[in-house]
Amino acid sequence: MKRIIFAICTLLCANVLMAQEQLATLKHNDSIRVYYGADAFVQAYYAAAHGDVITLSDGTFKAPNSVSKGITLRGNGAWDDTSRNAMGTYFLDQFYVINLGDSLQFSAEGIYFQNLNCHANSTNIKFTRCYINSCSSYGGIQAVNCVMPGISGSSSYRNIYTNCVLYAIPSYSTCNNCIMRTYSTSSNGDIAYNSCIVINKSTATASLGGSLGIGYVKNCILIGNITVTSSASSGNVAMSISDVFENWNGSTVPPNLETYVLKSSVSDTIVGFDGSEVGIFGGLMPFEKWTPTYSVIKRCNVSNRTTADGKLSVDIEVVTE
Repeated sequence: MKRIIFAICTLLCANVLMAQEQLATLKHNDSIRVYYGADAFVQAYYAAAHGDVITLSDGTFKAPNSVSKGITLRGNGAWDDTSRNAMGTYFLDQFYVINLGDSLQFSAEGIYFQNLNCHANSTNIKFTRCYINSCSSYGGIQAVNCVMPGISGSSSYRNIYTNCVLYAIPSYSTCNNCIMRTYSTSSNGDIAYNSCIVINKSTATASLGGSLGIGYVKNCILIGNITVTSSASSGNVAMSISDVFENWNGSTVPPNLETYVLKSSVSDTIVGFDGSEVGIFGGLMPFEKWTPTYSVIKRCNVSNRTTADGKLSVDIEVVTE
């Protein structure tokens, strides 16, 4: 990661902007606006139109009562990473996505959501490299390289999870290259598993493949007492958790990302249906690549007065890859 400092002294502007800890940058067509403070995202969202991009700095942000615009939302990361001096972007209150039709796309990347609520009944909701602590999901979520401890609800649109860590999933879902922690049979209708690692820490036997045998289980690593109920299954192998993970015993305590590191002896052999490593570190955008692939404004200081010839001094710090 490198820091690029821009000192701009040629802006002709009568307004004075005050820099604060949180920043939200709204890109609309060829124009860019910057908003400040905990309400920065709320202000940027209300000013945004479908198709706009809002980039958030690190810090904790407030959310509007609901989000129904087709926007792209980018954060500075879903975790603090002090080793790289990178702090996360957080929404600790409810983040509510609603009434998003199939013609719109809402996507979020590099953000921690404490309480996500999706009642959009849409096929165009995507989360990438996010930590979603709890989620009431009712339709059309696509998640890539996400950690999702709590998901509930049913769906009228299929949810698709790729290279994610999941604790439980709603019915009518497809899981590709995922790690399933503490597998529960409470939500198992029409669930498909492709090249997943499925863990059952309970002494009771878990039924995998749907209570009615609707889903399918293919090329999965099964850890613990698991019975595959679906007739559409093949290539599944039973293994011990100590033979798969470098330093994890399957505890239900939310772990660090290092928890999901596969042993070197299996990382090249436990591969997904697309040939990449199974789990959070596999796929196109693994968590080991912390720095966002897009620029994030860390600081934007504007002088409180212009020069005699009307010029305004602006000091911007942009962190990019």
